[in-house]
Amino acid sequence: MNSFQFECPYCQAINDGDEAMKGRRVLCPKCQATMLVPAAPVGPEPRTARLIQKAEVGALVVPGPDSSEAEIFRLTPVARAYPGQILLGVVLLGLGIALAVYAPGPSWPKWVSLVLLLPGMIFLLALWGRVKSSSYRLTTQRLFVRRGWLAKHVNELELYRVKDVVVDQGVLQRLLGFGTITVLADDDSTPGIRLVGVAGPVAVKEMIRSHYRAARQREGVRPTEFLQTP
Repeated sequence: MNSFQFECPYCQAINDGDEAMKGRRVLCPKCQATMLVPAAPVGPEPRTARLIQKAEVGALVVPGPDSSEAEIFRLTPVARAYPGQILLGVVLLGLGIALAVYAPGPSWPKWVSLVLLLPGMIFLLALWGRVKSSSYRLTTQRLFVRRGWLAKHVNELELYRVKDVVVDQGVLQRLLGFGTITVLADDDSTPGIRLVGVAGPVAVKEMIRSHYRAARQREGVRPTEFLQTP
């Protein structure tokens, strides 16, 4: 054990000590006064690591005033939001395949089945393009709705301007697990945005509601500021 010497603050006597005495109260052998032996010096603290973690789905992400804009979710409409188009495409494809396989006879023209197959394929491909060409993106500051592939149309809405979020679900939509979300805003250029064919619309609505309220707090906007005066 390392030994050291220390001086009594009362009688200035030099005393011998060991590591076990550091940071403790001891009696001076000469004057019997109580004194505190200083603790061992602590080295410099290491630098603190920065934690990086993913935000859970549905978790509220509120950045500080100097933080950059963070993405909350990116969604596309579900194909089951268009059941009529799916049913028509499948029926036409099924009839076309049935005619091609079970033709009445060798003299039956093969092009008759194509009359049904091609429209069925066109309906389903058009549906696929319609779904993939639309997207809904929410960040901590804005809501984006993109439609179109070649000619894109993008609606952008600042979250602090949102007044309310409404979910519309019919009986069939509720059974199939999708709905339409309408975002109402106090914005002359974008008074409202519709998110069509959203899976789990109630949970998505709550996410939008949580983040537009957080955006209002950051901007210092009170809910009454968006109320229309009679």
